[in-house]
Amino acid sequence: MHEQIDYIVKSIGRKLSDYDYLRQVSNEESNYLETESGLINPFQELSLSHGLPSLCMLYGEMNEHYPEEGWDRIGHQYMQRIGQQLEEEGVQSLSMFTGAAGIGLSALCISKQRRRYSSFISSINELIANSIDPLLEQIQSRQDLHMQDYDPISGVTGVAAYTLLFHNDSNFPVMKEINRKIVNYIIHVCQDKECNGKLVPGWYISAANQFSEVDKLRWPNGCFNIGLAHGIPSLLITLCDSYLKGIKEEGQLDSIRKLADFLLQSRIESEGQYYWGTHISIEEYNDLTVTSTYTRDAWCYGTPGVAYSLLAAGKALQDDKYLTPAVESMKRAAVRQQEIYCPTFCHGLSNLAMISKHFYSVTKDAEFLQITSSLTEQMMSYYNEELPFGFQTVDKKTGIEKLYDYVGLIDGVTGVALTLLAVNKDKKTPWDSAFLLGGLSDEEHTRC
Repeated sequence: MHEQIDYIVKSIGRKLSDYDYLRQVSNEESNYLETESGLINPFQELSLSHGLPSLCMLYGEMNEHYPEEGWDRIGHQYMQRIGQQLEEEGVQSLSMFTGAAGIGLSALCISKQRRRYSSFISSINELIANSIDPLLEQIQSRQDLHMQDYDPISGVTGVAAYTLLFHNDSNFPVMKEINRKIVNYIIHVCQDKECNGKLVPGWYISAANQFSEVDKLRWPNGCFNIGLAHGIPSLLITLCDSYLKGIKEEGQLDSIRKLADFLLQSRIESEGQYYWGTHISIEEYNDLTVTSTYTRDAWCYGTPGVAYSLLAAGKALQDDKYLTPAVESMKRAAVRQQEIYCPTFCHGLSNLAMISKHFYSVTKDAEFLQITSSLTEQMMSYYNEELPFGFQTVDKKTGIEKLYDYVGLIDGVTGVALTLLAVNKDKKTPWDSAFLLGGLSDEEHTRC
């Protein structure tokens, strides 16, 4: 398996090295997505989710594993393109997947353990330091909470995942202060608030603040999002990772328990299965009964993301109350694979493999090694040398299977290649911080 993974990853590396070819494929109309606003092209060169920063991550990781093969030179060419575009366009946000945090993380991954791109990384860190207070003031001034205020895709937990990587770096003491501010913001979010005359947890999202018109109709009285991509597991992981790295604020442990207990109470038990759905309606919360049973076993929504957040809570609190259901539920999810039909990360096999690998790192439960190995074989079965990038992502939202050729981290080929390297050789760079993963392993507390 090791040699096959090496072959696949290097083949992908060669395919992605041709910028003109990459752009040509990415801009084909067959790769456009249908949205409520019409067709859009997800390929945005400065975004980690679908653009060039993900390539820098991949080539940085490849250079750590194959240091004599020149992969860093290809990555450097993409870093130069990012620098040129930043000069022309600037940074649009602080976020992980479309802004400064993601660009900074990609530079960190290709920096050869921080020996390169120090000026570039310093500039990104300075931008975040100068912008975090206005951002926090802006989102706290709103009457109601928005998911994009805090989520790892667009919000402050994604920013925190990046700044936590500098918690012991004497060159950037301001980053630890940024994390303290984000932790205190999350503690504030965890305070109860009034909704229609009743007190509810502060992470309640009104109907008006749902992402789509469909969701506004689905939850006309609002809901609680329990998916890692846009919901409260991201709050829980950020509080736990920060605590484990020595950031301990008043109310932090209480908030960790409150979030973790909410998630435990939201678990569905059906036909001998234990799992988490995607949202808890306000009616379900008031009735103390979860009736909606739809789920998928993914990082973005469903058991894997929630289970990892409870693993974090169990480690931070040293409490089997959270560790035991996290482990049991993750094992079931890795086998069940509900609505998992592609190899990519966000809602594909890669997230199951990577999260299972992290469960092994924390628990040393050998069953997770077996699970990871099986998932890796499944992932490799999707590889096709004839495809533009070797792997495709699959979308079945409309009931019709559609295949897309994407390069990005979240649902593209770089996320697959990075996962294959991580499960085969262990990762050398903190790329999975983009998904709020990896902060629980002991080595993450000292490594870049």
